[in-house]
Amino acid sequence: MEKLLEEFPIDFPGRMKMIQDNATNEEDKTYMVATSKADYVLRIALQMVNSKSKRNSNPLLPQDSSTPVNLQRQHRVAGHNNGLVIMQPHHKQASDGMVMTKDGHMLDQGSSINTRNGSIDRISNLPNELLYAIMSTLPALELVYTGMLSTRWRHLWTSSAYLNIDVNQFGRHRGQKFCNFVNRMLRQRGSSLLDALRLHSADTRDAGSWITYAIKRSSKVVEFSEDIDCEPFKLDYGVVDFTSICLKFLVLNNVCIDANVFYPINSSCPALENLELRDCSLEVPEISSGSLLHLDIDNCCLFEDLLISSSSLMSLCIKNPQHRAPMIMTLPCLEVAIVILDEFFHSTDDLADMDEGEEQDGEEINHGIVSGLTKARSIELIAPLREDKFEMEIWTSPMFDNLISLTLGEWCMSNEFSPLLHFLWYSPLLEDLTLKLNMEVCEYCLQEPPTAPPLVKEFTADYLKKITIYFWLGDERGAKNYKVMKRMEH
Repeated sequence: MEKLLEEFPIDFPGRMKMIQDNATNEEDKTYMVATSKADYVLRIALQMVNSKSKRNSNPLLPQDSSTPVNLQRQHRVAGHNNGLVIMQPHHKQASDGMVMTKDGHMLDQGSSINTRNGSIDRISNLPNELLYAIMSTLPALELVYTGMLSTRWRHLWTSSAYLNIDVNQFGRHRGQKFCNFVNRMLRQRGSSLLDALRLHSADTRDAGSWITYAIKRSSKVVEFSEDIDCEPFKLDYGVVDFTSICLKFLVLNNVCIDANVFYPINSSCPALENLELRDCSLEVPEISSGSLLHLDIDNCCLFEDLLISSSSLMSLCIKNPQHRAPMIMTLPCLEVAIVILDEFFHSTDDLADMDEGEEQDGEEINHGIVSGLTKARSIELIAPLREDKFEMEIWTSPMFDNLISLTLGEWCMSNEFSPLLHFLWYSPLLEDLTLKLNMEVCEYCLQEPPTAPPLVKEFTADYLKKITIYFWLGDERGAKNYKVMKRMEH
C-alpha cells in the first residue's frame, strides 16, 4: 500500500486528526446519539443506508433518540461519512478496540489514552459485511487510506465491491500520477469481484481498460463519464468489451462509441436493464437489447440513423438529439415516453442540405418517433413552434388506446391547433392534459400572429379530468389555448 500511495504523501497523524474532527462535525449535524454498543452498531448501519437513499426525502436515520437519556452520561457517536470513530464519555476507560490518541496515533487495546479527550476505535469490531458497506461510500483515494487505520484494515479495502474513482479528487495530480494510482490500485485488487464502478476521468488514456476491468469482474453497475471540458472519450474496439452476463446498469457520459463497441450491449448483456447515454457521439445503427427496460439518450449527436427496437422497454427518454432524431419501432411494453427537441435540432430539410441525397429506400432519414409510442400510457412531446418533426408524423399514427397522461409543447398550436386536436380525437382514455409554452419565446414565434381558435370537431372526452397550461402572463398564446379548452367543455 505504501507503494500505491507514494506519489500522494500524507501526514498520517494529521490525516487521522482531520478524520476525527470531521467525525465530530458530522455528529453535530445529525444529532446521532448512541446509548449502547448495540445501539451504536444499529445507528451506523442506518447512517450507511441513509447515505445511499438520497432520493428519499425522509431520512432513514432518526434525528433524536426515541427515549429520553442523560446527554452527560451517554456515549457520543461521531462519523466521517460512515461513523468511523466513536467518542467515549469523559473519565471512562476504554475496554476494547483500537485507541486513537489526541494527536491521531493508533494504539493497541489496553494502551493508555488521554482521558480528557480519549477516543476508541469500535468500528474494527464490526463484521466484514458492514465494513464493506461502509467502504462502498468512500471515494477511491479515501478507500485506500483506510488500509492505514490498523492491521486488520491493511488489505480489507482490496475486497471492496464498490469503486468510486474521480479524477477531481486528485487536484493537481490529474495527469500521469492519477493514472499510475488507479493502475496500481486495480493490480492490488487482483481478481476480486466488483458490484459497481463509477469512474470520472479527464483525458486519461487507460480509462477504457479500467471499464473492461470492471466488466470482467462481474460488475452490475458501470458508470463512466469523461470530463465535460475534454473531447469525447473514444471507446476503442479491442480495448473496451461490454460482454457481460451480470451488467444491469450502464451509464456513458461524453464518449464516442461506434457500432463495433456497441454490438455486445445489444447481443451479449442479457441482464442489462438500464442504459443512459449523455453528451455522447453515437455511430450506432440500432439499440435492440431484448432485456432493456429503461433507456435515456440526452444531448447526443447521432451521426447515422439510429433505430430503437428494444421490445422490452418500459420507459424511454430522448432529450435534445443533435443532427437527427432516432427512429422508434412500436414498443409494446412502453409505459412512459419523453421526447424533447430544442431550437438547435436539425429538421429533415436541414439534413437534406447537409447530406444531399442521403436516403434509405426512398424514405427521408429522419422519421418515425410518434408512431412508435402508441402503446404508452404517458407521453411528453416538447418542441418549439417552428419545429414540424412531430406534426409531420402525427397524421400517420393510429389510435393511442392506452394514453392517460399527455404533455405537449407549443408545436401543438400550429395549423390552428390541429396536432392537439388530433391527439384528443385519437386518445379515448386521456385523463390529464398539459400544455407547456416555451418561457423563452424565440423571435420567430413573437413575429407570428397568435393562432386563431379553430372550430372544434365534435368528439367525446369522457375521461378527461385535468387540463394544465403553462405560459407567461401576457402571452396571448396562452389565452388562445384557454379558449380552445373552454370550447371542448361544450
